[in-house]
Amino acid sequence: MNPADLNRTADGAPPAADASLAGIAQNTTDYVKAWSTLFAAETRVARTSAVRLMFAAAALPAVILGVLIAADALVAALAERLLHDWASGIALTLFLDVAAFGGLLVAMRRWWRNLSLPRSRAAFARLVGRMT
Repeated sequence: MNPADLNRTADGAPPAADASLAGIAQNTTDYVKAWSTLFAAETRVARTSAVRLMFAAAALPAVILGVLIAADALVAALAERLLHDWASGIALTLFLDVAAFGGLLVAMRRWWRNLSLPRSRAAFARLVGRMT
C-alpha cells in the first residue's frame, strides 16, 4: 500500500474537500466548547474566591482589633504585676499604643512618598535637563 492509497475513501475516490472542512469545523467547535467550558469553570472558581475574599477582608479588621485588645490587656496586666498599680499599667499600655501608632504613621508617610517614584522623577528631570 502506498501513501496515495491512504488518502482515498472506501469507494476508492479521493476524499472530498467537504470532508476536510467538516472535520475542521468539528474540531473548531470542539475547541471552542472546551475553552468555553474551561472559562465557565474558572469563572465559577473566581467568583467563589472573590466572595470568600470579601468575607475575609470584612472579618480581618475585627480579628486584628480583638488581637490588639488582648495584647493590650496582657501588657497592662504584666505592667501592673511589675509596677503594682493598674493606673500605671494602663498608662504604659496607652503610651505603647500611641508610640506604635506614631511609628506606623511615619512608615506610611515614607511609603506614600515612595508611591510618587521620587528617584525615577529626579532621573527623568536630570535627563530632560541635559537634553535642553
